[in-house]
Amino acid sequence: MRFRTIIISLCICLSFSSCIQDEAPNAEADIISCTLPDLTILKSSPTITNNSVILMAYSSIGDDIKRIAPSFSLTEGGTIYPPNGTELDFSNAQTYTVTSQDGQWKKEYKVYVDTTNIKPQFSFEHWRIKDGTNGKRWFEFYEMTNAGQEQPIWATANPVYAIIGSDDPFTHPTTSYDKGYIGKGVKLETKSTGAFGVMVGMPIAAGNLFIGSFDTQIAIPKPLEATKFGIPMAFNRKPEAFSVWYQYTPGNEFTDKDQNVIKDKTDIFDLYAILYESVDGKQLDGSIKFDEDYIIAIAREEKLQPSEVYKNLYIPFVYRKKPDHEKLSKGEYYMAVVFSSSRDGAYFEGAVGSTLIIDEAKLILEGDNE
Repeated sequence: MRFRTIIISLCICLSFSSCIQDEAPNAEADIISCTLPDLTILKSSPTITNNSVILMAYSSIGDDIKRIAPSFSLTEGGTIYPPNGTELDFSNAQTYTVTSQDGQWKKEYKVYVDTTNIKPQFSFEHWRIKDGTNGKRWFEFYEMTNAGQEQPIWATANPVYAIIGSDDPFTHPTTSYDKGYIGKGVKLETKSTGAFGVMVGMPIAAGNLFIGSFDTQIAIPKPLEATKFGIPMAFNRKPEAFSVWYQYTPGNEFTDKDQNVIKDKTDIFDLYAILYESVDGKQLDGSIKFDEDYIIAIAREEKLQPSEVYKNLYIPFVYRKKPDHEKLSKGEYYMAVVFSSSRDGAYFEGAVGSTLIIDEAKLILEGDNE
């Protein structure tokens, strides 16, 4: 057992620069945080993903959106262009380039100042293949506003699979799917991570997609904390239900985190929407407990069924407490929407081959005709 622990520690050091002797912070080119001279224009803390920074601003910002001067903290020794404090017009997204200390790596970030609200309908029609560091690539999904502005609200754990599994984005756990219920959908499949994944205690990777962000820097040592669920969303009416079209086929053999086959146990998927109030600016993560006090309402179905054809799920929100309508309308609550091909995938339990296909998800508000 001690030998296995040493091997796992060595792998983590080599792959994620966790050991002082081998770490290479001068080869990293990441944005760590973002600040503005006037933080009162923001509804919430900036959301930073692998290739984007989203600044959710109040619509009252007006023409000041054309004169915003953000500053960024970077990985050690990194530089950014345009430089910190440069005043730019954020009516459209701006592109920043971070260069590592050794000059060998460059990484582009799209920085958005979003004064519109997130639409409560999600069609999954928009995606791209994103380039990460070290030549790794993966699917990135985003939504579009009515004005044609990109909103990169979706995240996956594909970036870490590109490291411990396969570097071919079309073989990753979460990919676009051409035969959606309408147009394109998303295919989420539980995958084996191979020998390296086994060595670092991550034998499988469930396909997942969620509103929020994913932190690759802590994905192996702290996998549950790497997933950050939810972003601020404003609603003029109370969310009443969550709806989505799906297909699901479970894999053949359910295994636990030690790869033991659990006979007579069939894998099942998971999907849910949660309205919650952030505590000290913190977001929900993979260690979520569904009875947390800061959860305002949750829409989650416990008894899910496989289906070879598209089937609609309509899941009412169950409110734990009465929402503050002023906070609701101002976007001071967070909304999380989460999909997974294996319900216990966050703990590396499930069946390889379990496949969930989703499309046309919607948050139904009070008074909607549905």
